[in-house]
Amino acid sequence: MRRRQRTERILGVLSLAVGLALIAASVGVGAKSSSAASQKNFTNLRVVLDTIDYLDPAQAYTAQSAGIEFAAFDTLVTYAHKDKAHGGSKLVPGLAVSMPRISSNGKTYIFKLRPGLRYSNGKPLKASDFRYTIERLYPATSQGVGFYKAIVGASAYADRCLHSCSGHIGGIIANNAKRTVTFKLTTPRGDFLSTLALQFTVPVPAGTPAADQSTKNLPSIGPYHIINYTPNQGFTLVRNKYFKPTRFVPRPGPDKITVKLIGDANAATQQVINGQADYTNAAIPPDRIGAITRRYGKRLKLAQQANTYYFWMNNRSPVFKKLKARQAVEYAMNRTAMIRAVYGGLGRPTQQVLPPNYPQYKKLSLYKGPNLAKARQLVRQAGVNGAHITVWGRAVTDSQQAVTLMASTLESIGFKTTIKILPRATYYTTIGNASTPDRDIGWARWLEDYPHPSDWFDVLLNGNRITAQNNNNYSETNVGKINRMIERLNKLPLSAKVNKQWAQVDKLVMQNASWAPWVNRLFPQFFGAKVNMSSVVIHPIYEFDYSTVRSK
Repeated sequence: MRRRQRTERILGVLSLAVGLALIAASVGVGAKSSSAASQKNFTNLRVVLDTIDYLDPAQAYTAQSAGIEFAAFDTLVTYAHKDKAHGGSKLVPGLAVSMPRISSNGKTYIFKLRPGLRYSNGKPLKASDFRYTIERLYPATSQGVGFYKAIVGASAYADRCLHSCSGHIGGIIANNAKRTVTFKLTTPRGDFLSTLALQFTVPVPAGTPAADQSTKNLPSIGPYHIINYTPNQGFTLVRNKYFKPTRFVPRPGPDKITVKLIGDANAATQQVINGQADYTNAAIPPDRIGAITRRYGKRLKLAQQANTYYFWMNNRSPVFKKLKARQAVEYAMNRTAMIRAVYGGLGRPTQQVLPPNYPQYKKLSLYKGPNLAKARQLVRQAGVNGAHITVWGRAVTDSQQAVTLMASTLESIGFKTTIKILPRATYYTTIGNASTPDRDIGWARWLEDYPHPSDWFDVLLNGNRITAQNNNNYSETNVGKINRMIERLNKLPLSAKVNKQWAQVDKLVMQNASWAPWVNRLFPQFFGAKVNMSSVVIHPIYEFDYSTVRSK
């Protein structure tokens, strides 16, 4: 999941050791919540975020939108609204009565819906809405379509949709009278249940237009209804009066959640300090981390969501189609210095795809550096010394700072660079479009959609999933051996043996130097004075759980 503001001079920053030590002394990391019985509901929880791409579940695909949709919507299966220590990463029934019946060959999943479910506009939820929801992804050109490729008939439906979507996906069988939804797969998928918990399967009423409905007050089937979305400004979540809580998806706390979108992390942070907001997850500017920690440490938490920030190198570009040119970037990067400069030391340097909180993780150190002499030598050997390349970034502070540092590094090893910064809302769709010229190297980040290595390698690095639009494989990595390993492992349940094979995929990708990963971040979660901190839940996938918080 692509999961923060204008370029500014990087001032005095904390070292990695000092920054982490200072924060650890004062800040809880994903602390557990306590009973909310004696706590008050927020009449209006005021939230400041940097950006939202979309609020239509078919289109939304950033950490910000995913966190909002986790609070607002529901799916057949979901995750408990708990922290990691209390089962927040465990799949549980959502709109289904129970977890599904699964056939012995792992190819058939049968769900039964809870009775009496209604959308926020009062219309009943039908089993056939789930089929329509997934079929709608195709004319909507959603980035979610790849997750459901294993459903029988999905590929044929996708082909028909190149002209005009007709018929249905045969492997989705809905019985409205019996309230059942059946999925039939062409091949077992060890992560299929996890993909059904993604926001792409949030049901919408049959007939909902395929065009983006973010600003249309789309009916909700969860605790909240999202209304009044103005792009780049904000939106509001109000209670869905038809929502029926369960032991896994509780009745929401705040009566209303008002979200403002502010791309300047410094301004977002200041709003919380001034009492104008109750929460932000903006990247606190490095020169302010120390002072904020000392003064507001009890209101600051660090989220350890699985994430990797990286620079993709387009394997098809004139320069980076050459392995030695890509390897030169790996050797040239000073990852620790970048973390200090961009995040005030709140992160760990990395040279691989998987983050360290995955059981498949095996630390890689293939590129000893920074070694500028080695990098310059590789550039000359690749025959690209003096070549001009474009470095792409997103119009948020941390991306722009990292891109500026990367461009300087590339210049130091023999390249000529141009920086291209795109608007927050359109960055990913632009770099994911094959017709966009000069896609040489660029900034990206990934936070897990669900805790399975397929979410990293299959989504981001399987060459068979490269698409002309809304492509997530920005490096356009297409290595036969890697593709085959990914697709074979996708079919297998996780085990110690399979975990070792996923670790080998990680190593192969980095030997190919498809990415230049540089940091696994720690995410500041900064709360206002009105928040009862004992009620705060830091979810292992979605960061702060808006729906469970209480006020003092």
